[in-house]
This record gives sequence, C-alpha cells and structure tokens, in this order.
Amino acid sequence: MIETSVVGSPGWWLARLMGKLERKRPDYQNLWDYYTGDAMIAPLNPSSAVREAFRRLMYLSRTNFAELVVEAVRERMKVTGFRTGADSDDLGDKEAWRIWQANELDADSGMLHRAKLVMGDAYAMIGGVDPEIGAAVITPEDPREVITEHDSVRKRKVIAALKVFCDDTVGLDKAILFLPGKVYKAARQSNDANTYSLGDLGAWEWMPNTPETWPSLTIPVVRFPNRADLSGCSKGEFEPHLPILDRINYEILQRLEIATMQAFKQRGIKGLPQIGPDGKEIDYTDVFSADPGALWQLPATADIWESGQVDLSGIRDSIRHDVQDLAAVTRTPLFYLTPDAANGSAEGASLAREGLVFKTEDRLLETGESWEATEAIAFDLAGDKERAKRTDMEVIWASPERFSLAERFDAAVKASAAGVPWRTVMATILQYSPQEIARMEEERGQDVLLGIPEGPVQTRVTEQGVVNGTPPAAPPPPANPPVSAGT
Repeated sequence: MIETSVVGSPGWWLARLMGKLERKRPDYQNLWDYYTGDAMIAPLNPSSAVREAFRRLMYLSRTNFAELVVEAVRERMKVTGFRTGADSDDLGDKEAWRIWQANELDADSGMLHRAKLVMGDAYAMIGGVDPEIGAAVITPEDPREVITEHDSVRKRKVIAALKVFCDDTVGLDKAILFLPGKVYKAARQSNDANTYSLGDLGAWEWMPNTPETWPSLTIPVVRFPNRADLSGCSKGEFEPHLPILDRINYEILQRLEIATMQAFKQRGIKGLPQIGPDGKEIDYTDVFSADPGALWQLPATADIWESGQVDLSGIRDSIRHDVQDLAAVTRTPLFYLTPDAANGSAEGASLAREGLVFKTEDRLLETGESWEATEAIAFDLAGDKERAKRTDMEVIWASPERFSLAERFDAAVKASAAGVPWRTVMATILQYSPQEIARMEEERGQDVLLGIPEGPVQTRVTEQGVVNGTPPAAPPPPANPPVSAGT
C-alpha cells in the first residue's frame, strides 16, 4: 500500500499529480477528437434512440477544419539549430545540433508541436546518456500521460512530474514519479489502458528498488504550454472556438438531412374515395405500383400531388459565413479553409498571411523557451556544464514567413549591394539553414582554390561571341598604326 496522507511524501505527490492528470485527460481527449475528426456533432449525441442511418449522416457531416487551423501553424515551426554559451556562432552549436539529430527530433519534434497546438500542452522527457547514440535521450510525451507541478514564483520551473502509462507487454499500468534527485516507480495490474482513477490508487504498489537516485536535482520533464496565461492555464489553437466548429458541422448536418429527404420526390393523391360501391374500405396498397408499365385509373375527383425541391443555397451561404468567421478569429488565411478564396489578389493573400505569421512567431517564442530548457538538461546529464547554462541557450528557428525564390534572390542582391554581411544574407534573406550555410562556406573555399570567381557568373554577348565570367582581354593594338594626313 502507498501512504498518501503525509504532505510532501512520494505517495502524496503520486496522489496529487494523478488526480490532476485524471481531471485534465477528458478535455485533452475531447480536443484531440476534434483534431482527428472524431468529435460528435453538438448538441446531438449518439444514443439508442438514434437510428443507424442518422448516425451515418452525423458522421458524414463532420468537416475537419480544426486540423487545418493547427497545421497552418505547425508546418511553419521548424528548428534549424541552437546557440549555446560554448559556441554562440551564427551557425549555431554543432554539439547541440548533434543531440537534436541523435534523438531524431528533426522529425519527431513535429509530433510534440502538434500535441501542444491541439491539446494546449505537450511534454519532453530527458533520460540518461544512451551509449548507442552518445547523447541524453529526449522523447516527446503525450499530455494525456504526463503531468507536472510548477514553482509558485518561477512558473516554468518544474518541481515534480508524473508519467502514467500502460505497458501492455507485461499487463501492467506503470507510474514514474520525478522528485528532485529521486525517481519513484509504481505499478498495478492493467485493466484499462485509459483509466488512471484515484479511486484505484489502493491497487498501486511501489516497484522494487524504489526510489532510484537521479544525478541531477533538476526535474527531467519540460512542459510545452500553448497560449498560457498568467495563471499557467493553457489552451489549444481552436479550443476557444469550438462553438463555431460545432455550428458549421451542425449546419452541414441539416443540409444533408434535407438533401436526403428530398432525394426522391414525394407523391400523393387527394380526393380518392375511401369506401367502395360494396360499402367496404378500399385498400390502395397494390393499386398504385411504380413500375414503368403501370397505368393508374383515377376518378375525376382525384388530384395528384408532388413535392417540390427545397433551395439549399441559404444554408450553404450560412456555412460559408461561419467558415469566414472561423478564419477571422483563428487568424488562419481563408484560402487554407476554402479553395475558392485562393483566387484573390497577391496583396490580399499577403495581408491574410500576415496574421498567421504573427501568431506563429508568438508560438515560436513560447516553444523556444521549452526547447532551450530541454537541451540544457540534456547537456547537464552529459556533464557539459558550460553548454548547460540556460541563460546562454537560444533556439534558431526557420523563418515562419515564406517567399518565392525570385523574391528572395532579388532582395539578396540588393542587401549585398547595401553591405549586408554574406552570412546574414544567406540566413535571413535567402533562408538557408545553418547546416546549408556551413556547407556552402566550404564550397566557396573550394571554388577559390579552383580559381572560380566569387559571385554570380554573368553572361554577356560581344562581337566575339558569348563570354561567361570575366570580360575577355582587350585586343592588341595594330602593328602599323594609321598615319594622319597632316603627318
């Protein structure tokens, strides 16, 4: 049994953090369902009273605008390097980039950014040095499995952390509790991979060899909050705008309902007698067959009625207006959400992207702080104290604003003419990564050894033909210069 009554004890922290995780997981899961398109259309929920055909209509009515809102930002979040106190070169610290590459974070960092933008939180966990990769292990973590407690003054400082997950290879639910200098592990028999209820805390037991000593007093778990406020609460990119997403899907559902009901015109006959000449009620069940060779004989008083088609343009217009509202409040360019908005002017498209660029820059700032803390802990665990200095760490991001090749090279020529240094032109204007710039510097050195002139090769047309590079030598003077008439 795990003792939870003593404040500040490992059992107390386990109960506290597991309770916080249990309260947050439903909200995280709801936001993730919206992102994956699995959220049920509000205000209707599935029940035994809803027929299967109507459930299918609800499924068809879901349009995943939440994914577009998130991916518009995520695809512009690309880490290209780090600067540290040991090497603050413009091209970044090669050792910091080696740790990044060794942990395959050039690919996996996108998963962490996606979780942060969707659910409002994500985490990175740093382990000891792995001899196979020669660096501390860094893993992106799901907020539905990880929770942290923070210092009341320094909001980003983690004072305790917990990871709870299901290890289905051994049939156990496992919990890893991180406290300063200590790691505690607990387990219980697994009955549901998605249930970590406080009501079942009595089933948890500390695992053998608990606690384990950790080589650093720093908690090796870093939180990546999204749009955090002064109280530390975070939110997903589309979380404040769930009503608009629900409204769009609900209007699409109404349109499908009407279209389904109007797929076949309804027909009826008015004025038919109910009682026949024999005094008995007439059964019309088999009288009005719909086959092509059928012939209906109707009395003079009968009147055939046929339903008309409902105009759906009003509903479609209302859906389009709601999509425009969603684009406005999330600062997502409308052409991301609807293709027919891509035919506007270039200036209008640039203005539409401006809000997205500003929003992305905000996300880069808050995310960069967390990546800097992650790399600092990795260096600390590796014993590199100079690079582990948090205040000297800086993330190098790719520019969130994209330009065409023509625009970039035109600006580069003008910047070079104005005296802007070569490296700055390559990084800021041409938007090459630090690794690409370092490779180009080596190639420039090789070109000098080979006698290739620096700068672009210019093609000129002369009387002697096409000449590339430097101008040809001037022709020699004639052997017998012409003599003037007065000589």
